[in-house]
This record gives sequence, C-alpha cells and structure tokens, in this order.
Amino acid sequence: MHFELLDSDVVGGRATTIGRISAIGNRWRVQVETVHATEGWRGRLVFRPDSPAGGEPTRYGPYALRGQSRIEILHAAYQLPEQRLRELLFSLG
Repeated sequence: MHFELLDSDVVGGRATTIGRISAIGNRWRVQVETVHATEGWRGRLVFRPDSPAGGEPTRYGPYALRGQSRIEILHAAYQLPEQRLRELLFSLG
C-alpha cells in the first residue's frame, strides 16, 4: 500500500465501517471511503459522530490510501490500531 495526498483523479465512492472509537467526548464511527482511480484504488478515513445529538461535524481525511484493489485498502485500514485512529481524528479537527 502507498500513501499519497493527491485526490485529483478519483471517481465515485463507497464507504465501509471498520469500527468505532471514543474520542473528544463522543463515539465515532470510523469508515473507509474507497474510490476507483485512474491507476488502481484510493481510500480515505471518514469519522462520523455516532450519536443522535451529533454535536461534532463529520471529519474527512485525504485520499491518502492507495492500492491495487478495494480489499487491499480495507485490509490495511482494519490493521490500524485504535490509538492511531484517534491521532488521525485529532489531526482532522
């Protein structure tokens, strides 16, 4: 898997929930949004508040995950430790 910060050639999208974390006084649903790009697949992490009251806006990471298939990106995202997911969430706010 490669990491890249460009998102100029992504087309369409599909999100898969990979887990939930607690941070910033909320529960967050962690999703990976994947898109087919001109050369393979790209993905980004999306953090959605997991409560009816909301309070916090949804946070979108850049399309930084890159792989040859959607499954490859999802597998890599599932391997991220919960602490790393929290760090990424904080970096987006």
